[in-house]
Amino acid sequence: MNTKKIIEDNKFHIKKKYGQNFLTDKKILEKIVDSANISSNTGVIEIGPGLGALTYKLCEKAKHVLAYEIDSDLIPILNENLKDFNNLTILNQDILEATVSDDIKKYLSGCDEVIVVANLPYYITTPILLGLLQNIHINRYIVMMQLEVADRICGKTQTKDYNSLSITIQYQASCKKLFKVPRTVFNPAPNVDSAVIEIDVYKEIKHKPRNESFFFDVVRSSFAQRRKTLINNLINRFGPEKEKFVQILNKLGIKENVRSEELNVEEFVNLADEILTAFMSDEEVDLYDKDCNPLGITVKRNALSDPNTYFKVVSGLIRYNGLYLIQKRSPYKPMSPNIYELPGGGLDSGEDEINGLIREIKEETEVDLKNIELVDRVVGHYIIRCIYVADAISDKVVLHEAVDYKWVKKEELKELSMFKKHPELLEKF
Repeated sequence: MNTKKIIEDNKFHIKKKYGQNFLTDKKILEKIVDSANISSNTGVIEIGPGLGALTYKLCEKAKHVLAYEIDSDLIPILNENLKDFNNLTILNQDILEATVSDDIKKYLSGCDEVIVVANLPYYITTPILLGLLQNIHINRYIVMMQLEVADRICGKTQTKDYNSLSITIQYQASCKKLFKVPRTVFNPAPNVDSAVIEIDVYKEIKHKPRNESFFFDVVRSSFAQRRKTLINNLINRFGPEKEKFVQILNKLGIKENVRSEELNVEEFVNLADEILTAFMSDEEVDLYDKDCNPLGITVKRNALSDPNTYFKVVSGLIRYNGLYLIQKRSPYKPMSPNIYELPGGGLDSGEDEINGLIREIKEETEVDLKNIELVDRVVGHYIIRCIYVADAISDKVVLHEAVDYKWVKKEELKELSMFKKHPELLEKF
């Protein structure tokens, strides 16, 4: 495939905004495909096929190739260059907005395994990987990216490359750098060298935290200022209770002056669990199983000790004149810190859901409610979230625990973490 001729013949203009750098070296293309160990029963996802050089070789080996290309100008070129293959689906979509899980079910359901093989756009490599790693249908990744990012993803403890990205991905998968790719084999040539890495997703996560989102929060916060010790980073995030963090590190057998890059994944999981427990109150809560059957009463701190038990929290879709109330919690809150979420909170022991919602909203915002209706209950890590929709008597809000609030349109709710995880909820109210 002559890249320069194809570009000239189609009068195609390379777009920097899409990070278009087309790989031209046939030996490297073959090396990537060989590294992927593709069989005739493998389903392959490619992101950014470009002119189709890698796609061509993937189609020769895979059962089916599903390619996402954001640039509509490349679609007719791809269709022409790959017209001889009937095991290819090209979607003119932004991978960050695609419903990949649904697409896998539609196009790759008959495959023994699903892997990603791609030359990832440098400018969105991290969000692509973190987004796809939440997709349980994908088994492996053979992906090319900027060399510096590859070094971080595959970084080892006590090295300069090891950071929050290393932990976030290595928590879910084993990572290995396969080979380096010089910048000279691209058209146009980028400003940096690249590397191909392999990410092999665990069938079961080896070290599971009590609350995954909180674990990721602890990891990010621990590397916020790399020159600081772990404790000082944690103080910046969770508040100035140094002695509490000293006790936690001592309990885990970790020295007080440790730096974040010295801790491995398992140690960060244990650290997150201990911090979460330390910040949980000793107030009594009712325990339930995942089907909402009552199991008894315990203190909230102890409720985290058994992964098969749950306590209830209520969240309110509080609306006024077609707008919905969201609030930003204090940056020192262990859960949902410094981000906008629905108002609400945990139920007291013996308290029913509606009365708990009324109390929480009144305590947090002083907003009075009417027309309260259940939307759904969602089971998460140690929590059954009971989601209600209700009308506010007025739009006057007085904040107590939160630091900010705003009224937003329904379509803006999809940016909240709960609706990113459960987009189907938006159709229920």
